[in-house]
Amino acid sequence: MSRQKKKRNRKFMDYWQSYSDMMAALLLVFILIVFAVIQKLQTQQDEIAAKQAIVDKQKITIEKLGGDADGGTTKFEEMEKKVSRIIGVKAEIIEDLRKELDNVNLEIDGQTGAIQFDSEILFDTDKSNLKASGKKELDRFMKGYFKVLLNDKFKDNIAEIIVEGHTDTDGTYDYNLELSQKRALSVARYCLNSKNLDLDSDQKQDLRRMITANGRSFSNPIRKSDGSIDKNKSRRVVFQFRLKDDEMIQQLQDILNGKE
Repeated sequence: MSRQKKKRNRKFMDYWQSYSDMMAALLLVFILIVFAVIQKLQTQQDEIAAKQAIVDKQKITIEKLGGDADGGTTKFEEMEKKVSRIIGVKAEIIEDLRKELDNVNLEIDGQTGAIQFDSEILFDTDKSNLKASGKKELDRFMKGYFKVLLNDKFKDNIAEIIVEGHTDTDGTYDYNLELSQKRALSVARYCLNSKNLDLDSDQKQDLRRMITANGRSFSNPIRKSDGSIDKNKSRRVVFQFRLKDDEMIQQLQDILNGKE
């Protein structure tokens, strides 16, 4: 083969090789573009699915609460307004408790309204009978506490008044469960039978219907900043109240915050 012909063949092969390389590069770019589009579509579909899941949960919640899921956002906004109103009632109760118990050296939880007593004030070690000092502390507290919760302004919103007994972690869970239950029951009985409460007959009946006594053993200890259990603070009796719509409030708040 002549030199000139070989040269033409080499140029021809170089041309097709360059052309093939260019087509391969274009194909790669095309594949990358298609892949990016697919990824974007998948992301959009995921976002739509997530939003639909939230809507579905909202509808389920509205139906559980007796609402009309087909009412759409209007119905849910009505439920949200109801939640805001009930939260306002709880805040108002807590504020009234603060005012009424201003002369009592007890801390009121600003979120839940829970009030706790150190067990050492109320009971001797491993005992469930109230000490004289414990009765004195309860007398100073009870009158104002039940005056707020059982007045006409709030009593229709109150579902339950809970007395909870808590222990430290010394001893077995079963032993502490029994001790905490007996202590809570002892406090609740004293509240029901106290002659110092300024309640009328209807309010006394409401108190008997609302008050409950629960023992929690050491299931909910109080911890120090380093994570270790504070045994002194863990030994306590807690007063707290539950509104009739507390469960609904928590459920709706979780949905509104995207937790469910």
